[in-house]
Amino acid sequence: MEYDFYIYAAALSKLFAYKPAVALQLIERVGEIGAIFKLNKKELGEVLPFDKEMVAALTDPALLDWAQKEIDWARANGVQTLYITDQHYPYRLRECYDAPILLYYKGNADLNARRVISVVGTRKASYYGKSSCRKVIEELASTGKPLVISGLAYGIDATAHRAAMEYGLPTIGVMATGIDTIYPPQHRALAEELLEKGGIITDFYRGSRSIKVNFIKRNRIIAGMADAVLLGECYSKGGGLITTSLASSYSREVFAIPGRIGDDSFEGCNTLIERESARIVTNPGTISASMGWRERRLRPKASAGDLFYGITSSNSRAILSALKARDFLTAEEIEERTGISLRELSTELLQLEIMGKIVQIMGNKYSIA
Repeated sequence: MEYDFYIYAAALSKLFAYKPAVALQLIERVGEIGAIFKLNKKELGEVLPFDKEMVAALTDPALLDWAQKEIDWARANGVQTLYITDQHYPYRLRECYDAPILLYYKGNADLNARRVISVVGTRKASYYGKSSCRKVIEELASTGKPLVISGLAYGIDATAHRAAMEYGLPTIGVMATGIDTIYPPQHRALAEELLEKGGIITDFYRGSRSIKVNFIKRNRIIAGMADAVLLGECYSKGGGLITTSLASSYSREVFAIPGRIGDDSFEGCNTLIERESARIVTNPGTISASMGWRERRLRPKASAGDLFYGITSSNSRAILSALKARDFLTAEEIEERTGISLRELSTELLQLEIMGKIVQIMGNKYSIA
């Protein structure tokens, strides 16, 4: 029996929830996602020789029956299912080595917004921590206008979501449960607001419980979807530190709001700053200035004709086209998108900087001037 593509995806996503990279390797080896479910136990055993339980699960007809009901429910309730190669799947997250193969999303925000920031921190946030986050988001609303992502939890998360909506920014809540279960339940009203002014997203299927490991797994989405992560307030241990560690592993920019010496609730922030694992936020405009978002606002945006005026080199044109499609890129990312070697690229980038066509910003990234 042939099933809808997304039914196969939902089934694989459930089975390989904690090891999505293995699922992608399996798809690559077999050739296509549907073909996996047409293999018998012997054939599957050859591609998954050390996982008899997974082989048994993949050949159990009940799995696809479950997936059929999951996808039917999603479609009936306005939930989008986004496979990792889909156009609307968050491209930043797709680049991460442990990206989920399927996301469940409900909302109206652009998951591939030009600028994205994640805000994380302790559930037991102080007035200073919450107030500082609000000031940063207020400033971002007048400069970068990013999509704001957080985890729908108490404290810093809820503050970030509410401040984003107050200042007119779209905001996404990343959940550690299925999209049918709001956690904490006291934030149901907040989640409903997000559906109107952003959205909620998860890689967990319906009925998934709010257990500790799921929150840790959820954090990789918060980190992976963003250009930068702000740690608003954090004790010496906490999910916020896990998220910033993941962000660093994904080559995202990390910022932290400092606390006073001896403030336990800012020990995590202060430690990251001391170790130079995060850039210190000294004023509400630190992030927009460091990310190059402020400069883009103050300078009139060049038209396509102005951008390429005086450019005769095909390599330079390719570089400008790549940067025009993204807010900023590293040299390695430009190389990947244009095919120009790094040796040639360094010369072209320097020439474009001299001509005033591009600027170099924090993290060795380049942006249209």
